[in-house]
Amino acid sequence: MNTLVKIDASARPVATAPVRPAIRVDSVSKRFGERQILDQVSFDVGEGEFVVLLGPSGCGKSTLFRCLTRLIEPDSGHVLIDGVDVTTLTRRQLIQFRRQIGFVFQQFNLVKRLKAIDNVLAARLASTPLWRALLRHFSAEDRQLALACLDSVGLLDQAYQRAERLSGGQQQRVAFARALAQQGDVILADEPISSLDPESAENVLQIMQHSTMEHGITVLCSLHQVDLAVRYANRIIALKAGRVFFDGPPSEFGRDVRDRLYAF
Repeated sequence: MNTLVKIDASARPVATAPVRPAIRVDSVSKRFGERQILDQVSFDVGEGEFVVLLGPSGCGKSTLFRCLTRLIEPDSGHVLIDGVDVTTLTRRQLIQFRRQIGFVFQQFNLVKRLKAIDNVLAARLASTPLWRALLRHFSAEDRQLALACLDSVGLLDQAYQRAERLSGGQQQRVAFARALAQQGDVILADEPISSLDPESAENVLQIMQHSTMEHGITVLCSLHQVDLAVRYANRIIALKAGRVFFDGPPSEFGRDVRDRLYAF
């Protein structure tokens, strides 16, 4: 049985202290057959925090992300995002609520034949009349928003380039710009850099970090790369065997904690 690594809260930098929870995971559990994947997982992510979720393969990171979005149903527990209990929403309410959350995944999920700006504008479909959406005739305000989001990820000059002609790192930045265009307060990013080269990976994490620092957006991001998590996150949460093993600032995530986290 794993022991949670407890961090003295007084040692945490004041700048990373949460104002109020933007995401609250309360005693979430999930079992598949005889295997307990998540076991009473609880933590908060404060407004404007950039929190990285770490852990060895099979620790439950991807399952937790699917529970956060209710792509799978947790067996017990609750998930609250911006004060809304996601686990109690009806199917129709859930569809509407998901439109307020930005999602970034390992697969970029872009329409390759469309231009970068059109992929970003996809985030505005829910608030666009059907006839405009079918004709891709978006308002001037939505187009300006899409361009501003592309500018924020350093791709304004590629706005009218087809997605298939962009590099992997550029495509992931377009995906992040699309998440920004939803104009929500929370972005969930599940392994967003796992298929990128090191330079592109750092570029994407820098953009995420900037979004929290400059715009107050809350980002919960799962990674495998420990060094990058330590460099860019405000806070690290680590899972092991389906439980929270560590929760604290990167400065406290030392070699001894890492060794214990990834030990078999």
